[in-house]
Amino acid sequence: MIAAVTETILDALPGGLALAIDTDPPATFRAGLGQAINAFHGRTVPHAAERFALALRAPDGTLLAGLSGVLSWGWLFVEAVWVDDALRGQGAGRRLMARAEAHALAAGCHSAWLDTFQAEGFYLALGYERFGVLEGYPGGQHRVFLRKRLG
Repeated sequence: MIAAVTETILDALPGGLALAIDTDPPATFRAGLGQAINAFHGRTVPHAAERFALALRAPDGTLLAGLSGVLSWGWLFVEAVWVDDALRGQGAGRRLMARAEAHALAAGCHSAWLDTFQAEGFYLALGYERFGVLEGYPGGQHRVFLRKRLG
């Protein structure tokens, strides 16, 4: 593991500006960056995003499967999907995806997109189509970008 460092890079920057690299940035940095990006979008391309989650839980409350998504600009972005090994192949993932797509459609979304490096076949079986790929990301695999028209 690489030790975390914060290093100021002494480039010739105007006005005394300092450029720094932090290999272990705090969550507040990412949150602040996201707020700045959203503010920019608000000025240039009206942006409204709705986050949601679906959770399949055992009677004792244990999470057995889940999905997190974002509705934005008429699209559903499927951020993450997970199904416990004991439930795989039994339809839990299909139900999560169907419910997420129905939620997005009811909210006015016309399409969905996601990326994966392990479950392309699952999403293709649900009607998604490949529109991009990053080869060797992560090493020895490919990160595949998929989309689907809803409704």
